Amino acid sequence: MPKAIIFDWDQTLAHTKSAILQSIEHTLKKYNKEPWKITKRKYQDITKSLKDNFPNYFGTAAKEAYKDYLQHYEKYSYNLVRPMEQAIIFLHLCQQKNIELHIASSKEKSLLIKEIKLCYPDIKFLNILGHNDAKQNKPAPDPILKILENANYPINFENVWMIGDSQQDTDCAYNAHIQPILLGKGNLMTKNYIQQHQNSIPPLLVFTDFKEITLYLNQTDNKK
Repeated sequence: MPKAIIFDWDQTLAHTKSAILQSIEHTLKKYNKEPWKITKRKYQDITKSLKDNFPNYFGTAAKEAYKDYLQHYEKYSYNLVRPMEQAIIFLHLCQQKNIELHIASSKEKSLLIKEIKLCYPDIKFLNILGHNDAKQNKPAPDPILKILENANYPINFENVWMIGDSQQDTDCAYNAHIQPILLGKGNLMTKNYIQQHQNSIPPLLVFTDFKEITLYLNQTDNKK
């Protein structure tokens, strides 16, 4: 059983896709860019965060466009954010088992804190890292290493899990030598990437939802 679990935020602990989509579409339209579906297909680098992709989408106007995106998100899209199904059950189970809970996201810290309070007001996350809170964002190991810099246990695959929905999260976990767990269908990854890492050491663990992860955690605890 792990001593700590580090979570991604967007599409991991919270449904944020609708909020992000509404604001990015607004921003693309404002800057006379193609709709998100086309822009994403043409220019997205799946190894980078949304903010780090803005130069790909908006070129030299990236900084100003990102400010516009944030303003729209906070004013109009924030209320679309919802907790991920059955995540609260899993989080409460972790608390019962005295597992440390942390968040490592590439999202703006101000938005992240607001959304955590909205979705999980009674859950204590020991560390919450947002964009640029560590020297480098995911997929570099820096966010995980900063979160665990004062840990009184070895940082390894058995003691620490990283749960996320993207290649950034998986690469970050492997780079920090902790256990990567993929939540969902891996829509931000290639099938080859997932298959390759399921055969790695340790293997990438893939679960459809938090119900499956909850069962796995209980099974892990029962093996003690």
